[in-house]
Amino acid sequence: MPDWPDDARTRHDRMTPAHHKVIKATHAAHASIQIELGTPPQVQGRSVRHQSLWILLRLWLAAQSGEGSGWLRESQLREQFASARNLRMVISRAYADFARWGLSVGWGTDRSRPPDLLPLAGRNRGPYWLADGEAARLRILLHGEPAGIDAVGAWLGTPSALRAVSGPGLVSNASPAYWHAWAGARRDMLDGRLILDRDHGALAGYRRAQTLAPDSWLQALALLQQAMVWRRAGNADAARAVLAELDRHWHDEQAPEHAWLGAMAAIVQAWCAYAGRDPQAARQILRHATEDPRWTGLFQYHPRVRSEHANLQALIHRALALDERADIAERTDAARTALQYYRLALSLANEAELFDAAASTASNLGWSLWLFQRCNLDVPSDDGHPLSWIALATWLSERHGVGGGYWNLIYLLRMVRGGGPETAHPRLDAFRRWPVIAPAQFRTMIAPMTLSTEWSSWRALVAGMQAEIDAGRVQLDALQRANVLLEVAWYEAYDGDPQRSVEAAARLRRRLRELTPADRIFFRDALRRLPEMVG
Repeated sequence: MPDWPDDARTRHDRMTPAHHKVIKATHAAHASIQIELGTPPQVQGRSVRHQSLWILLRLWLAAQSGEGSGWLRESQLREQFASARNLRMVISRAYADFARWGLSVGWGTDRSRPPDLLPLAGRNRGPYWLADGEAARLRILLHGEPAGIDAVGAWLGTPSALRAVSGPGLVSNASPAYWHAWAGARRDMLDGRLILDRDHGALAGYRRAQTLAPDSWLQALALLQQAMVWRRAGNADAARAVLAELDRHWHDEQAPEHAWLGAMAAIVQAWCAYAGRDPQAARQILRHATEDPRWTGLFQYHPRVRSEHANLQALIHRALALDERADIAERTDAARTALQYYRLALSLANEAELFDAAASTASNLGWSLWLFQRCNLDVPSDDGHPLSWIALATWLSERHGVGGGYWNLIYLLRMVRGGGPETAHPRLDAFRRWPVIAPAQFRTMIAPMTLSTEWSSWRALVAGMQAEIDAGRVQLDALQRANVLLEVAWYEAYDGDPQRSVEAAARLRRRLRELTPADRIFFRDALRRLPEMVG
């Protein structure tokens, strides 16, 4: 018996066998674990399953990245063990081996919880990670000598993983043809030429860039942009399909310096949910993304990721603010939060010189402020009339040569007419007496800001917009097309040709089937508020 103090000896004598097991397990938890890579590979001097050791070493390699992710995806396991009949069994056996070796290995995106407290139901979905301090316990040897990252990578057969933890980072070997296709597609996207035909438009350009990509990083860059095109075109299903392809070909661990791709892909997923009129799902996707250890820093420091995130958060809070079923205090708080997010997004976009994003944000800020005021929500309005933000968006677009759709002009047309009469099927003469801010008055309101484009009338403006759409020179989603037709019908009835108003209203009714149920309700109500011979 060791020469312990009397009180210590007494405590030891009172210990049960269970107490000794706990102490033994605690010591084992902090002991090093020896891994021999030579033939046959061993852990703690015993033979091991190849699959379990592969997973463990891949987790160790991921933990060396220093990027805060340190995890392995279920899709990566599926790729590695493609011939396995039952991947769940592979994972189950691996975790049984981890437990036998005394290793703490977690799963899921919540790394704040100890692995022992994680629900087993989600284990097969991953992602997988070593608990804090576990990677440092692994002593990796090759024929008895210490082995490093290179040796582990060679044993794993994943040289791409080495670039994630060593060297100067991923270097592009793209040809001029790749960047020509990519930059041309970007220009088409800024100009609103999204999907023209097989050889023209932003989508065609990014697809061409994808075929010219010499590596997975450049291919992923082109795929992400394709998803953005589909999102702007209003096709959420196509956007999700591209994102699924992106996930199959690209993992952030391949090049942590480009992990913003994954963060942006998550934002596009959230955009798709929002476009489907499911702001709560969009909010949940964003929450998971911001809590993802791979991307936490990106949501704090990356200008594009932060700007896109803030803009979408603003839209989500705007949806809550405009929900008449919610409590007025809750709606007011959501409206104020939305405006704060818009201001943040605008400052970030300008800071990063993302002027297309800046124009879009300024437009959304003005439109949201106008909507909140119409709903009698108590929001700060010391920036002047909301139309000033619409003018700023127009000025940014003119100044920097960016287009990307008609939303800002739609907001302008809607705001200068104040929404229009609420009466159902008003008489034409009464309808035409409705007060509308004239173009000259609008220019006075936004001074000292000046726009290079001057409109003789709002009817001429919207007629020109519809002509561009009909000629195929501008690509818009179904919702924008419907809104333009509504403005054509409204302004032709107001000071133009009533027959053209009737025709535009008829075209709008035929397009309603392309919209969501909530949007159909809006447009049917708007059509009822046109003059009796139109609506």
